[in-house]
Amino acid sequence: MHHPSMILVCHAADGHFADGDRSAVRHLLEHSTTIAAIEPCGPERYAITCGDGGQLAVYMPGLENHRSFHRIELSLLSNLTQDMLDLVFDLMAAGGFGLVKDLDDPHFIVTQPQQVGYFPWLPEPPLLVRSSHDLGYSIGQGYS
Repeated sequence: MHHPSMILVCHAADGHFADGDRSAVRHLLEHSTTIAAIEPCGPERYAITCGDGGQLAVYMPGLENHRSFHRIELSLLSNLTQDMLDLVFDLMAAGGFGLVKDLDDPHFIVTQPQQVGYFPWLPEPPLLVRSSHDLGYSIGQGYS
């Protein structure tokens, strides 16, 4: 069964891949108020259930070892909920990641103003969002 997915990627100011902030992402996963349960599902794979019932399958290659940590893959196992949006926004902000909504249409969404200049090869600069509310509207999933 195919589930809608998102990919978060981390780039440096020169436009090359960079490592995300592992310690900040680990801290977020341990202390997030939006996560009700997190279950390991294999190497670097997790099933996350949010407090509002939203469910994600998450693949974070490099989080738990010394390999490069420049992407997070998210598969939505339920309809997108507010807690899921909060978690995605928090992962982006904590780790320094940008969101690629659709690989066929490479528009990036970022949470930090300096990241806007990290993608000079794109036809349009990344969209800066300041909250999970903004993120929801940017990906077409507005919540009030």
